[in-house]
Amino acid sequence: MNMLVKARNAGPLMKSYSSGSLGFVGFLRETTSLYRLHSKDDISDRVRMRIEDARRVEDRVRERFGLELRDLDLLEIGPGQFLMQLTYFALRNRVVGVDRDMIVSGFKPFGYTAMLGTNGARRTLKTIGRKLMGIDRRYASELLGQLKLERLPELTLYPMDVCEMSFARDSFDFVYSRSVLHSLPHPANALDEITRVLRPGGVAYISIHPFTSQTGCLDPRIYTDQRHEVQGWPHLRPHLQGAIEKPNVYLNKLRLSDWQRLFASKMPGVEFTLSRADDSALEAAKNLHRQGELLEYSLEELLAGEFVALWKKSADNS
Repeated sequence: MNMLVKARNAGPLMKSYSSGSLGFVGFLRETTSLYRLHSKDDISDRVRMRIEDARRVEDRVRERFGLELRDLDLLEIGPGQFLMQLTYFALRNRVVGVDRDMIVSGFKPFGYTAMLGTNGARRTLKTIGRKLMGIDRRYASELLGQLKLERLPELTLYPMDVCEMSFARDSFDFVYSRSVLHSLPHPANALDEITRVLRPGGVAYISIHPFTSQTGCLDPRIYTDQRHEVQGWPHLRPHLQGAIEKPNVYLNKLRLSDWQRLFASKMPGVEFTLSRADDSALEAAKNLHRQGELLEYSLEELLAGEFVALWKKSADNS
């Protein structure tokens, strides 16, 4: 994957959005889950879903605000290791990505040395293992094929904390973040930074994975064919919490009302949408309520899917 990586403001060791050390056994378990998660067929589906999602984002921003995501200065927060949506947006925009995890293209010793110093041994070993298994190469190949490209665009990435970005005020026309802010212990600081770097008239699109959702435990098995082994909402049911395989990311415990108040305080006039889980999850949640479990959580919280905040910065916020 062709990519320009500019190490800027990396500073001292930046803890990844991943959780802390899992130990050797935990690391082996995580590596096995990684291999299962990124099987060849799953990679094709994942690339397709991310491209479709990026197109839905374009459509929604156009329909709501009349803003075409074309020839804009665009920032993606937390693009992840495979850079799927950042690549899509780069086809028509000037894009920049920021991530607390360094992203290294190919097998470059100096890159992995920098990653080791920035993100630690666990992230570095995981990345090298993923590349040795050919996972990154298959993602790049799928992106080329599904986007009908001869070569992937050059991307600009910075290892940077979203809560302390070095960009000047009013730097971007569009800020996009998918499944990142729920991994921050202090997401209010990130929202302050997003509003600061967004230009007046610019739009922010922020997607959250709610803690109270059916998959809020983030047990790695929920993304594989072993999903049936994870009982409903185990992270919210004390007697099941010991059965959860430790997730590889941190998820804060803000509830839907907490997120709504936080966004409203930082982004006046922000709009929300919330997708819902399927009917099987509805019946499972109702059964638990009938059994006297999870009564402190509404069905809306338990069935929450993707929570999206959409906001246009007014001239008064400049």
